[in-house]
Amino acid sequence: MILTGFKLNRMFSKKIIILSVLVAIFVRVSAQDVNLDSLLDVEMNKKVKSETQLTEATFKTSRLINGHTVETTQKGVLDFKLAHRFGTLNEGFYEIWGLDQASMRIGLDYGITNRLTVGAGRSTFEKQYDGFLKYRLLWQSTGKTNIPVSVTLLSSMMVKTLKDSIEHKQLETKDRFYFAYQALIARKFSTNFSLQVMPTLVHYNLVPTSDLPNNLISIGVAGRIKLSKRTSLTAEYYYQLPGNKLPGTYNSFSLGYEIETGGHVFQLNLTNSTGMTERTFINETTGQWKKGDIHFGFNISRVFTVQKPKALPGEAVSPEWAKPETASAATDSIKRKLTIGTFRSIRLINGHTVETLPGGVLNVNISHRFGAINTGLYEFFGLDNASVRLGMDYGLTNRLTIGGGRSSYEKEYDGYLKYKLLRQQTGERKMPVSLSLYSSIMLQTLKNVKTAADTIQKQSSDRYTFAFQAILARKFNNSISMQLMPTMVHYNIVPTSDIPNDLYSVGAGLKLKVTKMSSLTFEYYYQLPGRKLPDTYNSFSIGYEIETGGHVFQVHVTNSTGMTERTYITNTYSQWDDGGVHVGFNISRVFTVRKPKNLSNL
Repeated sequence: MILTGFKLNRMFSKKIIILSVLVAIFVRVSAQDVNLDSLLDVEMNKKVKSETQLTEATFKTSRLINGHTVETTQKGVLDFKLAHRFGTLNEGFYEIWGLDQASMRIGLDYGITNRLTVGAGRSTFEKQYDGFLKYRLLWQSTGKTNIPVSVTLLSSMMVKTLKDSIEHKQLETKDRFYFAYQALIARKFSTNFSLQVMPTLVHYNLVPTSDLPNNLISIGVAGRIKLSKRTSLTAEYYYQLPGNKLPGTYNSFSLGYEIETGGHVFQLNLTNSTGMTERTFINETTGQWKKGDIHFGFNISRVFTVQKPKALPGEAVSPEWAKPETASAATDSIKRKLTIGTFRSIRLINGHTVETLPGGVLNVNISHRFGAINTGLYEFFGLDNASVRLGMDYGLTNRLTIGGGRSSYEKEYDGYLKYKLLRQQTGERKMPVSLSLYSSIMLQTLKNVKTAADTIQKQSSDRYTFAFQAILARKFNNSISMQLMPTMVHYNIVPTSDIPNDLYSVGAGLKLKVTKMSSLTFEYYYQLPGRKLPDTYNSFSIGYEIETGGHVFQVHVTNSTGMTERTYITNTYSQWDDGGVHVGFNISRVFTVRKPKNLSNL
């Protein structure tokens, strides 16, 4: 028994020794693994620290609201900018709170290098031209080179071409020039918050009185708060230093909301400034927020790649191209094989397309027409004059859309209903075309409106006009779509008794797909003989449209000023052959109020 116990103890001891050896080996290996992991972490940190990581997207675009941001345009990229300011909110209902007035700036920025941008623009306000150079001196970065802020230097020149005088003395050419110099200092504190400070000097070649300095100094501050992946709130304020203010001016303060969708940056803003250059919004703001001198406006920025840029470390070359929201509609119905995307939007140029909105979708649209090109250089070929329609459309069901709008042209209100009766489809139920029925009502509210017979309209019923359309369309393939629009416009009152109250016309529309997201469009309305107003012409329009994830942006040329059936079909008074054409654009943005049902029931 003793011997047996001794053997067992011996065997147990051997096991303990073996186990201890194994534990020691495991601990050693584990320690080596820990040391190895630590070494790897150290090496990775060394690698990160050995590289410079540039901070990207401090701001969404090179302009925040009125002023510039620290951002520069990348090399080889052309940035088209359109800034628009309506009148003041305190102008009341008749002027639809300023929406009947407008001032604009159209500009182009180009990236010579990733750090150097050159740009120029033309403003309708005081018919002002401007040009600038912008250089990114410092770039916020981490890693090998740690720079806490970005610094960009801006130098701009402005010339006012409006025919006016000071104290009854005609301005000399040199008196019309102004210069601005800014240091833009910005820091991106986090993914959601960026801040910028802008010390500014504006030089006037001529000031109103001799006691004012020619160099006016101010300090601006701007900020951006990110709300979602593609939206942000922005704010901008410029403080004019004591002794550096023109008489009757106030500090500029602006609030904004911006949306980015694949190459587009769309900014909505409120500001007490009318102008959109450093001279005008920093030193010549005459409105006050507390009195309601607030302008609603928007900025559009659209980039085009002229030369493919090289991305800097940590820098995005271009925004992600968003997919259209209806891209999956082709698979909504297998048996019926519904035809989708006959047209990109519910409007082609001036008129409606066969398309309706999905149920629960809200569409906000802005239509803008400049003056006629034949007005000459002083009016900048019509760009100093504008008419605007603001509208909203809503899908009650997938087949029924309701909408309304307000036009600055003749201060006209309109409302409509559109119902999709037939939908082009193949498969078990074939239908070669789509058919929508459209009915609208228009009310002209311009004071002292006269008929062509020169009689003042005294009854409110005389101000109403009605339109009825059958919109018949076919998508022949992925590249070509066409529609016909037989139309009747009813006038409650006509200029003379020999003109019928019901005017008939036939319209035709065409879409030619150019790329996945862009198309050429054409639209023509022929007025039947004996069914047209005196001295009017047929409406003809050519357009180019771009779709980028919820946005549809349409640029066009047309001989029509108005944007309702009454005005562009029966009240077109200019001709293409004498230069009576208008450059214009439509912006359409959709919002999902409630999630639409499957599009197969369209």
